[in-house]
Amino acid sequence: SRELKKQIINEFGEIPNKLKLLNCVGGGSSAYGFWSEFMDYDKKQIEMVGIEAAGPKKSKLHAAPLSKNSKIGILHGAAAYCVQDSDGQISETESCSSGLDYPSCSPIHCFLKDVGRARYTFATDEEALRAYKLVTKLEKINPSLEPSHAFAEAIKIAPRLSKDTIVIINSCGDAKKDRDILKKRFGKIK
Repeated sequence: SRELKKQIINEFGEIPNKLKLLNCVGGGSSAYGFWSEFMDYDKKQIEMVGIEAAGPKKSKLHAAPLSKNSKIGILHGAAAYCVQDSDGQISETESCSSGLDYPSCSPIHCFLKDVGRARYTFATDEEALRAYKLVTKLEKINPSLEPSHAFAEAIKIAPRLSKDTIVIINSCGDAKKDRDILKKRFGKIK
């Protein structure tokens, strides 16, 4: 995020008054690295938004413990929000994105959510896949399905944003690893 901060200052001359930093969030996620230089800014100036995997629209399975009201549980030795059943057993998850298909999250995200410094939401598989198609067409980049969830959120919120709001999305991966999934969903791919 130090590099991002320099790029923003080079582009705008200063840190904008309304900046939204969107990043996909899974088990560990690149979000903290993307956000770390901006933690001390007022959240009214810089909003950090983590986008989780809500899974297929018609499924009850998801990988969104932060945004779908999961309770604290223990998974792999860490106390964090976990997708779990009523007995506290870790539940199955489902997502088109292998990097987001995890039933828990980093404890740092639990802290950022609980103190209100970051906001967490989700995108469905269908929204992420539509965003992938739109971004590859308009931006000439080939994002993996993880950041496609963040692009889906940007597409959702863009119509409601003021003209002076700057949105930055961490496109943290290439879709080469998702070729089989994309081919199955879309048929022929680039």
